Amino acid sequence: MTDEPYRLRSDRMYNLPNFHQMKTAGRFDMPILEPCNAIPDDLIGFNYAKGMTVEQVTQLGCHFYLDDYQFERCWRDPIKYGTMLSKFSCVLTPDFSLYMDMPESMKIWNTYRSRFLGAFWQAHGLNVIPTLQWASPDSFDYCFDGIPNESVVSVSTVGVMNDPADMMTWRLGMREALERLRPSCVLLYGMMMPDFNFGNTNVICYRNHNIEMVRKWEEEAQAQRLAAAVRVAAELSPQ
Repeated sequence: MTDEPYRLRSDRMYNLPNFHQMKTAGRFDMPILEPCNAIPDDLIGFNYAKGMTVEQVTQLGCHFYLDDYQFERCWRDPIKYGTMLSKFSCVLTPDFSLYMDMPESMKIWNTYRSRFLGAFWQAHGLNVIPTLQWASPDSFDYCFDGIPNESVVSVSTVGVMNDPADMMTWRLGMREALERLRPSCVLLYGMMMPDFNFGNTNVICYRNHNIEMVRKWEEEAQAQRLAAAVRVAAELSPQ
């Protein structure tokens, strides 16, 4: 008996057979994406993608500005989920987290996985828009590798607007991205960063539908609680 089946299983787990077909850039062999000029009418979260029909999403893009656990499965089966995402007009690269307190090795790994999935889906015919990600300035050594110049890119301000340190980090990284990549257009998901100057770069803002849905659910739950309280009060009141 040989170890070959076990090695092949491990290779598939790390998507190595597909990696060896890719062009890479930088010290950490980040897969290279081709420029994309797609501009979607709106951005829909991956968590809603499965239940939407082709007719509903032909002018929409799919984003991954979500908790990582909601799209980790894309790394485990990029073919299956690439097929599912092919109905969208374009797809953003997965936004695997680059938390400041993560080990640098984990931030590099998550950057690599984002770039790999984007390059893989692009090779299978999807329109793929690079998602910009960074942490501290140390991450600038690798976090922009593989992203094409003068392409449409996407970035999010979700989760950074309530912390001055996070806002400063966002501004530093965005300035670096504009200088290095010279994007043709920035698709910004969330609120516009106050007092940030994008210069001559075109910026298109998209609403955070996830927050809107949570607020809607909270309002519905509150209405249900109020209705229940009214029913209880009616039942207890003297006839």
